[in-house]
Amino acid sequence: MKIWQGIEVEYCVPYIKGRAYVNELLDALKNYRVPPNGEPPFLLKRDGQFSQFLINGGRAYGDMSVTPGVYDVLEITTPECPNPFLALAYEKATEVYARIASDEFERLGGFRIHCYKISATRSEHEYTTRGLHESYLVERKTFEDGVKELIPYLVARQIFTGVGGYYFGRFMISPRQMFVKSVYAEKVFGSWPLIGGIDEPHADARFRRVQVTNGEGARSEWTTFIRQAITSYVIRGIEKGFIKGVPRLRDPVEATKLIAISPEGDWTLELEGGQEIKVFDLLSHYLDGIERLFSNEEIDDWDRYALKEFKFTLKKLEEGDLEALKDRVEWITRLEVIEKNFDKYFESEDILEDSKVTANNQYSAVSDATFERIQEELRLITLLDDRDLSRAVLFPPPGSRGFARVKVARELQPWLDDLGWANVRVEGAVHPMLDLEGWDDAKISEFVNKIKPKVERKPQKSHS
Repeated sequence: MKIWQGIEVEYCVPYIKGRAYVNELLDALKNYRVPPNGEPPFLLKRDGQFSQFLINGGRAYGDMSVTPGVYDVLEITTPECPNPFLALAYEKATEVYARIASDEFERLGGFRIHCYKISATRSEHEYTTRGLHESYLVERKTFEDGVKELIPYLVARQIFTGVGGYYFGRFMISPRQMFVKSVYAEKVFGSWPLIGGIDEPHADARFRRVQVTNGEGARSEWTTFIRQAITSYVIRGIEKGFIKGVPRLRDPVEATKLIAISPEGDWTLELEGGQEIKVFDLLSHYLDGIERLFSNEEIDDWDRYALKEFKFTLKKLEEGDLEALKDRVEWITRLEVIEKNFDKYFESEDILEDSKVTANNQYSAVSDATFERIQEELRLITLLDDRDLSRAVLFPPPGSRGFARVKVARELQPWLDDLGWANVRVEGAVHPMLDLEGWDDAKISEFVNKIKPKVERKPQKSHS
């Protein structure tokens, strides 16, 4: 099912001797050369300067988290993706780029800086959060009235999308939820909302970008795919009017924390009127709407697989059969290998509580082989083959705006000032690129040819 979406992944980079190494990791990534052509991973601007955009249409840049003025988050994004399966492939591609940066830094600098795909971490002075931001493009007019229908789902979905982890030594379904402070907020950092409120569609004004900000980066392909798929269907179901009248939670912020601290499965939530509802009864409202959506929309085999897996997972969770889900749902995988069977999968001479946190960090590090070892031992479900991942690392989705962005950047590189999600700036002039799809070679050539004659007629600036 087509629903345009994108993901920003926040990789935690540790402080070493009081210093963060995000800029150094980015420099190391710029230094890398992609075989077989030997090109850098970043698209080039005029005079050989690097843009923030990658050759697959995504971006990589530093962001600030704990210390003002210090980049301590390595943020790598997907390009615009037309469906959940491609969103999975391009999110896994962000792991490859983070790993390349770590490997290249070690080659150049002589020591390793790990990149952690983790949702809660202890900074020098306090716990802080990393995670990811999901963006979904919707019709502004049809979705804005229904956005409240999305809130209960975002609270409840962690029972199948949570990645697991530790917060003050306690195992959580989703540590990210412990930082949620509001339902909506324009400023995400510090407010930690369920939904970011900034109105920045990166597309035509008739659209709005729904920015979901309480998610977290999973290593599991299944968890990532199901997170993107079911959330896509819920948003499209609300947009089309198939999901409405969902019971309202009395306090969504409190409710999301109550689920997060309860891996034993006692998930009962309080509604606005004071009644209580089981999380499975709440999610049944969304399941019914998704099934109606599927009866009215064009779907493919990946959509059918996602719905089948969603039903199976809810059934097993309601039965309390976590054993049946340890090969798919990431928080259950971590519960199995770190919390319940630490000695079977890890070795440590430290205090057990500290050792579990360390093991969780190892599992989360895309620059460490721990997850791949556990994936093989537990036979975790994988959905991508090597070709899917290679294409996502090297190329944008065909026909997408990301595809056009890369081709336009290469064609106009001698005059290119900068790139944006929805425009290019060439010789001081901004040229909009609002369409997310339909970028075939003919449309790209037409776009480039409208710009090229103007810049080619300009006298070249002297650099002497």
